Formats: sequence, C-alpha cells, structure tokens
Amino acid sequence: MSSKFGAMQSFLQAKLSRRIVLWVFGSILVIEAIILLPSIYRRQQELLTSLKNLSAARVEGSLAALGLPASDTDLLATLQQMAPNSVRGGTLYRASGELVGSFGEVPQLTLQQVQANRTALYDQRAAHYDAVWSLPPLADRYFLIIRHDASSVQRELLAFIGRIALLVMIISVFVTVATLIGLERILVTPILLLRNDLLKLGQAIRQDQPLPEFKSLPFRRDDELGEVIAAFDAMYAQVWEAISERKQAEVALRQSEEKFSRAFRASPSAVLISTLTDGRLIEVNDSFLQLYGGQLEEVLGHTATDLNLWAAAEHRAEMVDTIRKTGSIRNREYTFRNKQGEPRAILFSAELINLNGEECLLSVANDITERRQTEKALERLAEIGELAAMIVHEVRNPLTTVIMGLQSFQTLELSDRARLRLELALEEAERLQRLLNEILQYARCQKLDLAELELNTLIQEMLETMRTMPAAQGRPIEFTPVDPIRVLGDRDKLKQVFINLISNACEAVALGESITWKIDACQPQRTVCVQIHNGGEPIPGDLLPRLTKPFFTTKSSGNGLGLAIVKQIVEAHNGELMIDSSESIGGTTVTVMLPFVSEQLTLQG
Repeated sequence: MSSKFGAMQSFLQAKLSRRIVLWVFGSILVIEAIILLPSIYRRQQELLTSLKNLSAARVEGSLAALGLPASDTDLLATLQQMAPNSVRGGTLYRASGELVGSFGEVPQLTLQQVQANRTALYDQRAAHYDAVWSLPPLADRYFLIIRHDASSVQRELLAFIGRIALLVMIISVFVTVATLIGLERILVTPILLLRNDLLKLGQAIRQDQPLPEFKSLPFRRDDELGEVIAAFDAMYAQVWEAISERKQAEVALRQSEEKFSRAFRASPSAVLISTLTDGRLIEVNDSFLQLYGGQLEEVLGHTATDLNLWAAAEHRAEMVDTIRKTGSIRNREYTFRNKQGEPRAILFSAELINLNGEECLLSVANDITERRQTEKALERLAEIGELAAMIVHEVRNPLTTVIMGLQSFQTLELSDRARLRLELALEEAERLQRLLNEILQYARCQKLDLAELELNTLIQEMLETMRTMPAAQGRPIEFTPVDPIRVLGDRDKLKQVFINLISNACEAVALGESITWKIDACQPQRTVCVQIHNGGEPIPGDLLPRLTKPFFTTKSSGNGLGLAIVKQIVEAHNGELMIDSSESIGGTTVTVMLPFVSEQLTLQG
C-alpha cells in the first residue's frame, strides 16, 4: 500500500503529469463551455416564445368567444381586462400606423421596429419582454405590442445554466480522473524510469565506466513508448561503440589538421590562427571576415579583447583552460560579436599548434545563429504536435466510454424532459468527439494516396451530392467544365478540401446568391488554379492571414480547424492555398493551386 502511495505521489509531483492533467481538465471545461453556450441561448428563446404564446393564446380565445368591441377605445380596455398576470402592459396601433393607446407599462418595442422586421425586444436587467401578438381577430386591422413579465424566464434560465454547469463539471472530472489513472502506469512512470536510465548512461560515459543496469527495460509495451524503450536498449552498445570510434576519429583528425592548415582560406567556415595567451590574430580567412564584418587590416595584429570578439570574456578563459588540459576543443557553442556589436551564435572548434615556438590556436567557427533559431522553432512545434496528439488519444477512449454509457440510457423509459437532456448530452459528446478527431488529423502529417485524377470529372462527381448539402439549399453552385486537366493527388483528401471550401462559401451568402466554381490552367507555371467565389460581405483584411491558423474562426459554432486542415492537405500536394476578399472582387475568392500533369507528360510516362 505504501509503495502504491509513493508511486502515486511521485506521479503527481512529475511536471509532465501535472501539466497533462491540468491541460485535459481545463481544455474539456473550455471546449464544453463553448459548445454549450448556443444551447443556453436557444433555451432562453424557447422560454420567451413560450411565455408569449401562452399569454396570447388566452387572450385570443376570449376575443374569439366575445367578438371585437365596436370602438378602438373599448378594444383597448377589453385587452387590458383580458391580459393575464404575465402581461405588464401593451400598446395598440391601427393597421395604418396610428396609435390607438397603451395600458400598463408602455413597451419599448415600437411599430417602426416591427415594420423593420424586429418582432421582439428582451431586456434581461428589467426582466421584461416586448413582442408582437399575432391574434387572428385583430389581423389586417391592428398591431398589438405586449410587454411581458420575464422574471420566470430568468429563473428557469438560471436553473438550466446550473444543470448544464453541473453536467460539464461531472464530465470534466470523470475524464480527468480517468486520464490521471491511465497516465501513471501507461506514460509517466516509464518516462521517469527512462530519464533516470539516461542520466546513468551519461554518467557512465563521462566517467568511462561499464554500462549500468537499466530499470526501464522490463517495461515491454506494444506502442510508441515501448518502441522508444526498445530503441534505447539497442542504443546502449551502439553508444559505447560510437564513443570509441569518435575518439579514434578525433585522434586522426588532430594528426591531419596541421597538414592541411595552410589550405584554410578555401574553407566556407571561419578559420583563424591566434595566440593562445592573449588571442592576438595572426591569420584569418575570408569567411571569418564575413562573419566579423571587417577588413583584413582591421583584425590582423589585434587581440580578441581589442575586437570585442567574445560576448563573455570568461568563455574564452574557460576555452583556453580546456585547451591547455586537453590540447583541443570540439563543437562548443559560444557567442561572438561582429564589428557592429551584434551577437552571433557559433559552433567553435580549436586545436593547439606550435608556430615558431609560440603556442597558438587553429580555430574553426561556424555561424549557427539562424540554424539555432530555426531549430528552436521546430523542437517547440514538434512538442506542441506531439502533446496535442497524445492528449487526443488519451481523451478519446474515455469519451467513447461516456458516449456508450449515454447511448445505453436510450433504451430506458424516460420522461420527455430527461430524454431531451439525454439527446443534448449525446449530441454534444459526439460533437466533442468530432472535434478531437479533427485535432488529431491536424496534428498528424498528411499521408497521401496519390493517383492521377481528372479535375473536371472529380468535380462533376461531387456536384450532385454537394448541391444537396443543407448549407447549399437555395444557393446555386455554378460550375463550367474546361478541357481535361490532370493532377497527381489523393481523391479523398481533395474531396475534403473542396467540400470544406464550398460549405464555407455557401454559409457566407444569403439565399438566392450563387457560388461559382471554375478551373484555370497556367501553362508557364505548370499549375492549375481551382477557384471558388462567393459574394457577400468581404472579410476584413486583418483577419485574412489568420483564417488558416488552427482554432481561429469567425463562425459562432466553428472550431477553427477546417481551413487549417485544408491548408495542410493542399501543401502536402505541393500546392498553395490563397484567400482574397475585398469590395473590388465583390466578395471572397479561395484559390487552390496544384501542379498538373499534362497529356504529353502522361503519354511519355
């Protein structure tokens, strides 16, 4: 029992496990909150509509039984008497727009707003709801705007939000606890053991000792971590052999460097000969002058201190001390300054040589500033991608269990209200599962099943199905075929690209507006441009560069991965995705550029 407690305590103290658990818990809370916000808004609208309909139905029945009064004034008085307790007041207009009168609280909603297609006005702070009553006895003769007491709506909505918040918290806690339990055995414990083994190996190599016994080897697993552990096992002997070979190579290199030292000017690396004691430059090559940014006469005869060459003087002192002990230094990273004082990261190697009885250094410096910046940006992107894929893998399994559990409740006899909640929970859980799948698809490298495709044929095959999509209803998709154009592509992946772009175009226009889809071949560049154009409001220029970024979206219900995945697929085809939106082109045009296969190339192939 104590060993299990100690293992769990060690697990909870691990930075990786804490980050993953907190990330999972926070991500689920945020994602579910974002997904459930529309349902809260829909519930509010349902309650307001029900409040209006119930009140209007009672008055409508009374009017139908008693008939309309003879005068407008009597009608207004009758409406006030018939109004239920949920009505605070109202205003009656003739069909011509003339005001008949008001009773109780005067609604804020005006006839002009109603005529401008605004039929309701909800003031949450004041807890009142203004809406037009469509009563058949008053049709074509009057407009009746009623102010309702919406305090009951607020109470019901707060109760609804509380129930949803409780459901979100239960799901988040369940998934997080499941992740916590699974991570300890599956991931973190083997990684901690592997880390300790790596430290032991490094110490053994540094002290030139036999290879130690490694505790991570018993963890034989049929997954990626198991492959890493197996590879680490195979690496043991290889490391020892490689160290021996590297030592032999260094000895051979030191013996040969002096022989070729006079050919150093042709080296693309910065090469210099300097005195060991004060770093006075005796000779340098052109690559060093380019690195430093000065002329030959400006550096020869000057010391490293005179030139302010080393960013930290103690680094040169440490390097000289190592040279005195070992005779050479290999691939040490230091920071130099150029003539303008700008820091440059270099990979530095040096050999102790003797020139006319004086100890000197033959040094090679490679500028790795840009490479280090690129490597940092890549080690970071890779970590993010691996973390995202790992989190999705770990979340999908418990989420599937949650969905199966919810589906099992569908066989039970439930009240209408309970069944509505169950259907909502299933819908949102399945939406979360789709989001996780899209995140995993984005995190993975796009693997293509390439084949030669004729674009006109591919698009014609998709048109009939795409025109039946809900987003395309009432929005014609116009496509004009051109001469056959062939590309080398993945049929399913390209379909995914076009479906996503056509769906976005349809959602951006009003009913009755059309979407144009065309193909244009550019012979000099041997590319084909597939363009999809829609009208509507142009996208602001500051948003265009961000549209293909993951998790950025302008849609209320989007997740911001659609265009990011589209861009990945297009670039995997050695293509390019461009988005242009402005008043001058009358909307938005998305262009997919792909290399095409000409008929001549096809025949020759």
